[in-house]
Amino acid sequence: MTPTFKNLNVSVFLEGLYESAGTMHKAQGNTGDQFPGTVADKVTIELHDGISYSTIVHTIPDVDLNQDGSIATTLPAAFNGDYYITIVHRNSITTTTASPVSFSGSTISYAFDAAAKAYGSNLLDKNDGFFVIYGGDVNQDGSIDSGDVTPFDNDQFNYVTGYAVTDVNGDGSIDSGDGTIIDNNQFSYIYAMFPL
Repeated sequence: MTPTFKNLNVSVFLEGLYESAGTMHKAQGNTGDQFPGTVADKVTIELHDGISYSTIVHTIPDVDLNQDGSIATTLPAAFNGDYYITIVHRNSITTTTASPVSFSGSTISYAFDAAAKAYGSNLLDKNDGFFVIYGGDVNQDGSIDSGDVTPFDNDQFNYVTGYAVTDVNGDGSIDSGDGTIIDNNQFSYIYAMFPL
């Protein structure tokens, strides 16, 4: 019998939630952990055509990202070509694989565990053997700039708490901890990089 699904395993860390030594803390809401178990936060996985990146062939929304950086999900077995894997997170820079990944097997595994594994080497080296996706793209326009600072400033001024996109470090409050990440990446001119 031909399998109807195949497994996709991805390893990726988020700057905002990253602690050290390959672990993230859990995103917080107004009453504590936003998600149960070992889930740190949620991401969307997009598969883009290996020849024409602008063509999204499949999207897997609301995927669990665990504290150890692991993602385990499934997709229809019909997707057996070569695809870019793109990770979309609510307040991080959208990041894609350095090159198309073969989906010919029944299990596909990919780790964003070195700068060269992301397109444009667009990962932050944490200097502990791990790399993370840049945080701070609050408005999801592909760059970290004043467009992200403004909503952060507004929410900080208004004492917004909980699971908000402006809570870049996921501690449940909008404060200087979030502003530092946004500012550092803004000053470093961080933006999303994709194949043409």
